[in-house]
Amino acid sequence: VAGGLAGMANWLVALPQDVLKSRLQTDVEGKYRGVLDVLRELLRKEKPTALFRGIGPAMIRAFPANAATFTGVELARNAVQDL
Repeated sequence: VAGGLAGMANWLVALPQDVLKSRLQTDVEGKYRGVLDVLRELLRKEKPTALFRGIGPAMIRAFPANAATFTGVELARNAVQDL
């Protein structure tokens, strides 16, 4: 559970930067001068909630993926300690 909640908390903080990065990478070359330009355009043309577009799927994916990773790390750590 701890790993799943940690993953969800991570995406809650990281998603706005990820949205900006994705828009910068996928748009026509030369459209933006940088990440701050992407942010200005996004806030001008859309609501600030656009920074959290895709939060639902990210949260649905984050819990099981990070819970499994956390479990795997703990199992591996325990196995190594038993050697």
